Amino acid sequence: MKFVETHNHLTGWSPDAKQTFEELESISIERGLHGFAISDHHDLDVFSTEKNLWEVDVPSYVETYYDRRRMPSKRNAGDKPGFLLSLEFGWTPDNGAQLRELDEQYPFDYTIVAVHFYDGLDPYFHREEIYTESFGEFYPRIIDMIEQSARELSCSRIVAHYDFFSRYAPLVKSKMLYRHAPDSFDRLFRTMRANEQILEINTGTISALIRHKGYTLEEAMPDPEVLNRYREFGGRFLTVASDAHRVEQNGRYVMETIAYLNSLGFEEFAWFEERKLHFSRIVL
Repeated sequence: MKFVETHNHLTGWSPDAKQTFEELESISIERGLHGFAISDHHDLDVFSTEKNLWEVDVPSYVETYYDRRRMPSKRNAGDKPGFLLSLEFGWTPDNGAQLRELDEQYPFDYTIVAVHFYDGLDPYFHREEIYTESFGEFYPRIIDMIEQSARELSCSRIVAHYDFFSRYAPLVKSKMLYRHAPDSFDRLFRTMRANEQILEINTGTISALIRHKGYTLEEAMPDPEVLNRYREFGGRFLTVASDAHRVEQNGRYVMETIAYLNSLGFEEFAWFEERKLHFSRIVL
């Protein structure tokens, strides 16, 4: 099965990560992956009185890993899994131009655009300040921010975890649904179609809904209306990502998620090498 994991984090580069490159590579071999990538956090607007630990030293990052890359598309039988170099851009309304310049400056295989903050607030630490509206009012604001991030960082190939904010909402049933923000989702998918960006299905959200919200595995899967609408706007490819920060998170619910996506008619799962799209057909 030619599956490439497109979103993982390493200790020493992402402050919330607890796995080394060697550990990630080892478990990727054990899982039989066709390839894997590192995509550490680069969040410029984290409030801190000291050094921002969420800002990657990009020149050092590239120098450390660029020459270790192995293209999955060129992998032969018996080779180690391919290895790709990426970065997860934490977009805010104030840093789009800076992130775009960085993306253009360095030879990443691709970058991921993500929204982690709302009005400068972290949904994990500032729940009471963020979640003050109904989902029908709040979730459209989040999807609109993601649309703006995708538009400003049109060079980023993957749009990460659209449902990230559903993990931390204080209400138990917090799963993000298409009906919460139909117009906003439509705008996002139009932008992604214009930019040839692909949607990430992040199993970290599935895991959070199961562990903290009481959803069953079936209930925690992404809303089919979101995915069907993505396809109606031309979304052919998906990427499924563990978003692993620790060894034990690698592969969490990935096969179950692919099987679920197959049931909705999605069979092509993509990755990028030197900015160019590659994909394989996976049916479980």
